[in-house]
Amino acid sequence: MRRYYHRICLLFLLVIVISCSTTRNVDILTIEPAPVSLSNTIKRVGIIGGKVHLKEEKEQTGLHQLISRENQQLAKEARDAAIKGLYNELTGDSRFDTIILMEDLVQNEKDPDNNGDYLSWEVVEALCQRHQVDAIFSMAYYDSDTRVSLKKTTMDQLNLLRVKEKVPAHQITLETLIENGWRIYDPSNKLLIDEFTFNNQIVSTAKGLDPYEALQAIEDRAKDIVEQGKQTGSSYGARLQPYEHSITREYYVKCTPIFEEAEAYTLSGNWELAADLWKKETENPDQKISSKACYNLAVLNERNNNLTAAMEWAIRANTKHQSKYFAAYIEALEYRQQQNQLLNSQESEPITSK
Repeated sequence: MRRYYHRICLLFLLVIVISCSTTRNVDILTIEPAPVSLSNTIKRVGIIGGKVHLKEEKEQTGLHQLISRENQQLAKEARDAAIKGLYNELTGDSRFDTIILMEDLVQNEKDPDNNGDYLSWEVVEALCQRHQVDAIFSMAYYDSDTRVSLKKTTMDQLNLLRVKEKVPAHQITLETLIENGWRIYDPSNKLLIDEFTFNNQIVSTAKGLDPYEALQAIEDRAKDIVEQGKQTGSSYGARLQPYEHSITREYYVKCTPIFEEAEAYTLSGNWELAADLWKKETENPDQKISSKACYNLAVLNERNNNLTAAMEWAIRANTKHQSKYFAAYIEALEYRQQQNQLLNSQESEPITSK
C-alpha cells in the first residue's frame, strides 16, 4: 500500500512539474536550400556507373559460394538500378536539357585498376567532349558485404497425419551491408561539386530443414536489394532540390499573468492576440520579463518567416538582458538568413519538375 502511495505522489509531482514549465515548444516548417548547388551553365549531364566490389568471407563452403554468386549478380542489378534511379530523378529536373547514360566506365567491369578512385580531369574532359555534356554524375563505387550466420533451431512441419509438429531445422541469416559513393565533376571549373556516400543494411532470415533449404526460403531479398539501389540513386538526385525541414523553438509562457493569458491564445492558434500581449510586456520595468517578451516576438516572426523582424526582436531581447540563450538564438537566426540567401540564389534558376 505504501509503495502504491509513493507512486501516486511521484505521478502527481510529475504533473505539477510539466504544468509549471516556463516554456513551450513550437515547430517551425522551413524550406532548406538544396545540399548541392549547380552552375546555371550546366544543361547537359552524363551519368556513369562504377565497379562493383564484393567482400567475401574467408570460409568458402558450397553454401557460401552459392551466396557469393547470387550477391555478384544482385550487386550489378542494384548498381544499375541506382543509376536508373538517378536518371529518372534528373530527367524530372527542368534545369537540364539532356541526360545521357554513359557506358564508358561501366563496361570496364573487368578492369582490376578501377577501384572507385577519382577520375582525372583529363578523363573527365575527354568523356564530356565525347558525349557533349557539361558535367558528369558518377557512381564511384558500389560495395557490398554479406555476412552469413547459421544456427540450429526448430520449425513447424506437418506430419503424415497433417498435424503440425516441431522438427529440427536450420536458420540462416544474411546481413548485407551496402555502401555506394557518388560524385559530380564539373570539367569547366575543374571542380568536384559534390561527394556523398550512402550506407544501408538489409537483413534477411529464414528457416529450413537444412541450410540450403533455409536459403531458398528467404523471400524478397533480391527485390529489396535492387529497390534499395534504385532509391539510393533517386535520393542522390534529390540532393539538387530544396527540401522541407522542421525546427523546434521554445517560447516563454509562465513569466507573468499576461504571459499565461498569451499562452492560452497560442494553444488555440491565435498567435496575433498573443503577440499583442507580448508587446505590452516589452514595456515591463523588469528587464528580464521585458527581454523574454521580445524573444517571444522574435520566435513569432520566425514562425511567420519574417527573419528580419525576428532578428530585430532577438537583438532587442539580448540588449535588454544579455543571455547566452539569446545570443545562441541570434546565431541560429543568422544561419537561417544565410540559408535563405542560398535558397534564393538557387531558386533564381528554374528547378521545378517538368
